Amino acid sequence: MSKSFTVQMQAFRDKTKGQMKAVLSESVQDVIEEAQRPIAQGGRMPVDTGNLRNSLISELNGVQIGTGATSYTLAAAGMEPGDIARFGWTAAYALRQELGFVGQDSLGRTYNQAGKHFVEGAADQWPQIVARNVERLK
Repeated sequence: MSKSFTVQMQAFRDKTKGQMKAVLSESVQDVIEEAQRPIAQGGRMPVDTGNLRNSLISELNGVQIGTGATSYTLAAAGMEPGDIARFGWTAAYALRQELGFVGQDSLGRTYNQAGKHFVEGAADQWPQIVARNVERLK
C-alpha cells in the first residue's frame, strides 16, 4: 500500500510540475504578445516599420536566448518555475515610446510625446493572464 501511495504522490507531483510549467510558459508568452500588440490592433505598441518590435532581446537566467520580435517564444518555452527571464526592447527610441518624452533631444528636435506604456500595460495584466491560463490548462 505504501508503494502505491508513493507512486500516486510522484505522479501527482509530476503532473503539478507540468501544469505549473505550462501556466508559466503560456503566461509569459501572453504578456509579451500583449506588450507587442500594435496600436492598430488594439494594443499600445506603436508600429511603423517594425523596428521597435524587432529590437526585442530575450534572456533566460542571464543568458541571451535570442533577438527579434518572436525571440520570447524560445525563452518562455525553456522556462522552469524559479527561472529568471528578462525581456527588453533596444531600439534607441524604445524608452521614449514607453514613458514619453518632453524636451529637446541630442539632435535639437523638440518633443512633447506621451508615453504608450506598452510594457507597463502588459505587465499590469499579469494576474489576469495567469488566472486565465490556470483555468484553461486545468
